[in-house]
Amino acid sequence: MKKILLITALVSTVLFAQSEARHLDRMKNMQEMEVAMATIQKGFLFNNVNVVKNGVKDLKRTASFTDSFIKPGISKKTGVNTLLYAKNQTESITMLANEILVAFEKGDQYAAANGYLMVLSKCLSCHKTVRSW
Repeated sequence: MKKILLITALVSTVLFAQSEARHLDRMKNMQEMEVAMATIQKGFLFNNVNVVKNGVKDLKRTASFTDSFIKPGISKKTGVNTLLYAKNQTESITMLANEILVAFEKGDQYAAANGYLMVLSKCLSCHKTVRSW
């Protein structure tokens, strides 16, 4: 009987730890995306293509992990497949990040800034749809 209780407690602890680790990964990933966006913005403000490049590189890297912690299924509130939606948003963010860099390298800061706003819009719409903000 003690063995059964011990095993049950151990399994519960492991499952809770995995859930908590996923939460921490999500928080870390979102913080890294926020820092990448701030880096891009700083590159705009200082007109520094290298800073923009670093921000775009970091944004693309962190965006690639976004769907790893989203549970598949249909959102009860919106009726949207959250995992598929997150994957689509990730692909859009990656494409837009590339466009930001290309526009900025060409000297078209307005197009780059417009791309930045579109990325921000993708982030917000994903949070609203997937996380029910």
